[in-house]
Amino acid sequence: MYSESHCHLGDITSEGVRKAEEAGLELMITMGLDNASTEAAIMKAKMHRCIRVSVGVHPWYADDFNDETRDRFRSLASNQEVVAVGEIGLDYTGRMNRQWVREEKYVDKEIQRAALRGQIGLAKELGLPVIIHDRAPGQEVLDIIKETHAQKTGAIIHGFSKDAAYVDRCKKLGVYLSMGLRQVQAMTPELEEAIRRIPPRLMVTETDSNKPWDIIQVCDMVGKIKGMSRQEVGLAATRNLKILVGYLSRKR
Repeated sequence: MYSESHCHLGDITSEGVRKAEEAGLELMITMGLDNASTEAAIMKAKMHRCIRVSVGVHPWYADDFNDETRDRFRSLASNQEVVAVGEIGLDYTGRMNRQWVREEKYVDKEIQRAALRGQIGLAKELGLPVIIHDRAPGQEVLDIIKETHAQKTGAIIHGFSKDAAYVDRCKKLGVYLSMGLRQVQAMTPELEEAIRRIPPRLMVTETDSNKPWDIIQVCDMVGKIKGMSRQEVGLAATRNLKILVGYLSRKR
């Protein structure tokens, strides 16, 4: 009934996976941030059929993306566990460095844009959707999605936190919006209005964490905003995610 479009399960135990399944999660997509984390995620997914993997270089490390990285991701995508390209995107607000310490600096904007376009190109080549991190002003990410036609193989905006105008453009483009735990916990009137305008056909859900069972809280809060039950939100989001990542055709 429930699903995670964006989580980080690198250190989840088998007991943790079982807890998620008992909470009703059928599909969880764990993110790669770089080569090492992506390869570890694939090994985890091979152990648990409910876990799938997204390969990509995070905008925090966009200067790591090059032809060698592209070739490595292309090779990794031959694993049936790989169902998307992400977490990719733009972030001009700062970053977590390799030691996981927050820095008030970011990779050059042009390097980030080139990495985003390059990874969208790879996703289109592989026929996979993209999962996009948007911490850039306005609608620059949507401009790049439109320019590259990324939505043709599927595009998800992860951790949606923008406004109603952004939702309206996503509706026109056919871009999915992932509602996250952190965002709904820090709800603002503007975000509440934006979520109210997201059609069920474009909803997905996430926790962006290693505690996927918390997705129940997301579905509860979104349901209250949209006049839907927790179960209705979960079912709609899970149906959308399965279609996006071709889960039914890839299921072992």
